Amino acid sequence: MDQTLDEVNKHCGEHVQAYASCVDSHSDTWKTDCVDLRKALTECSDKNVTLMKMVRLSCQPVIDKYQDCLNRNSQSPQVCVDSLRDLYECTESVGQMMEKMNTLQRKHGGLAPSKAGDNSSSPAKE
Repeated sequence: MDQTLDEVNKHCGEHVQAYASCVDSHSDTWKTDCVDLRKALTECSDKNVTLMKMVRLSCQPVIDKYQDCLNRNSQSPQVCVDSLRDLYECTESVGQMMEKMNTLQRKHGGLAPSKAGDNSSSPAKE
């Protein structure tokens, strides 16, 4: 997952900085005040980091469950540790699946190898 975060920072660093700054500046109202910056960061990472998009697509119900828990328990987010663990497990399984797919692609040819942030899935040119 560290590689994925590095890819997000590489491609969307300005969005990460802007969102983090907004959250820091609006500690009580960040959920509403920073919503546009959060959306921009999500769009950037979906566009530029394949693994982030795959995680979001594959783990959306788990993400929603965790977000709902945080919304219901904003004063005591530690209550959501089980939902966070489920989210971690989901993201790790997607990451492992992507690594296996990339290994198979490299091993058997056919498709160009893909990195965590590479959106290409076109056949390798001969």
